[in-house]
Amino acid sequence: MIWYMICIAAVSWLICKTDWVRLNEVWVEADRSLIILGVLVFGPAPVFIAIRLKWLLAIHNVHLTVWQAIKVTFAGNFIIWTLPVGTPGGDSVKAYYVARQTPHKHEAVTTVFFDRVIGVLGLVLMSGVVVLLNSHNPAFARWGRIIGVLVVMLFLGGGIYYSNRLRKLFRLDRLVSRMPFATHLRRIDKAVFAFRHRIGTVFACLVLSLVLQGTVIVSVFLCGWALGMIGDRPIWDFIIYLGYTPICLLAGVMPLGVMEETFKQLLVDEAGYGAREAAYSLSLLNRAIQLLWSLPGALIVLRGGYRPKPQEVLEETDPKLEAPS
Repeated sequence: MIWYMICIAAVSWLICKTDWVRLNEVWVEADRSLIILGVLVFGPAPVFIAIRLKWLLAIHNVHLTVWQAIKVTFAGNFIIWTLPVGTPGGDSVKAYYVARQTPHKHEAVTTVFFDRVIGVLGLVLMSGVVVLLNSHNPAFARWGRIIGVLVVMLFLGGGIYYSNRLRKLFRLDRLVSRMPFATHLRRIDKAVFAFRHRIGTVFACLVLSLVLQGTVIVSVFLCGWALGMIGDRPIWDFIIYLGYTPICLLAGVMPLGVMEETFKQLLVDEAGYGAREAAYSLSLLNRAIQLLWSLPGALIVLRGGYRPKPQEVLEETDPKLEAPS
């Protein structure tokens, strides 16, 4: 109920802030062919997410075929984009579908959420590197330092967690043992720490994350171009999108209205692209594209979730899709 109230308040706020005459002009002048291209370019992203999840699950001997992983991924995406439960709700559904098919339930659930961490890390890394390499760009003058600090904090936190010496120094194991549900937490902690010993697979998943996020950013850029949110040099403008779109996408985990305002703050106020109404339209168009590409997941959810058929094998036999060691 609270989420519904937040969404209603956010929609009301957007309605009050929007110049409807200007909004109409934005859509009348929009390039429909670029929007269609942006919709199509987004298509491979869910498949990349599914392959990344498959690779990570294999570390804990939870084996899915690519097709099984795709079905689980689409089911989770459908929940994320059709119900006001956000990313945690969709990931919980994915974790439930995977965990009920394996005895390694703690590891399966942990891996689904670790998969999300890899995705977030990829977003922050992409944004941070682009901002760092273009620190002289006036469009990054205000937010560049903040994004850089965020990148440093993420890597510092990961370094502390995966360092045996620092874990002992901060007594993380003792802290976990004293928390409620300590037995379950120790298994989860062990499952997360196990990724340290498969750094090759984790690195491959991170690279795959950069590829899929690049696909999403190209989709957003094409839609932004269609709505007039670029300057005179599209190639250089794309660099701005590489730096700012990941932050906008991270804001998408918040209630409706936060991502819209983030698009406006970064691409209009800072980069000087287009009007406020165009930024709001770009954000809502991105939501619509993700919703459109999540609709196949309705078949999985409405049928009671993913259940493997007898003819489906437990392990992918195509060596081209196996995770690197």
